[in-house]
Amino acid sequence: MKKILLILIVFATHLIHAQGDYKIEINGKEFEIDLDKDYELNVDNETFKIRVKQKDTLLYSDEFFSFKYLKDYKVAKTLIEGGVEQLMLMTAEGSGFIIQKYSTINPTLLNELMINEVTKESINYGFKLKRKDYKRVLASGQKIDVDKAVLTYNDEINIYEVASVGKKDSGLIIMSMEMSDLESSSGKALIELIWKTLVLK
Repeated sequence: MKKILLILIVFATHLIHAQGDYKIEINGKEFEIDLDKDYELNVDNETFKIRVKQKDTLLYSDEFFSFKYLKDYKVAKTLIEGGVEQLMLMTAEGSGFIIQKYSTINPTLLNELMINEVTKESINYGFKLKRKDYKRVLASGQKIDVDKAVLTYNDEINIYEVASVGKKDSGLIIMSMEMSDLESSSGKALIELIWKTLVLK
């Protein structure tokens, strides 16, 4: 144990002059590091190779829910007026996942309103709407109703899914937005991973 601690301390000392995107904190001191970069350290005439890696999928977790997401994306948190906190993960093409946490109302009656809000502009533009509502069983076992809208215009396809759970004065609205139905699209992969791993606590 002492040797491992010594390695970390020497590692941190080696990084004092490094500039990186991540930080490591040892004994209250922070040092910048880079992912996937090799560092060689000599401790007691023994050479150690150290590299910091990030998992392909990361876990977001709070007191209400958890889910996994791809490491290429970050969870953006925003506090909206009226006791609503929003978490969002988006791809460059506009696909993504949004979860809104309500602390003053039960949002379970807002599904249809949300679907109408996110689709009305596209419908006015000329997209054709087809509803494919269904039930989904989450990783935590709950069965939820999902309102699904598929919008098509020529070769363009936009897919919106909205679900909600709640109790007397609180709850969640869960929404995915997929701007392409290509099997290999990054948005599809992100959305499928979050839906598959979503746990309500």
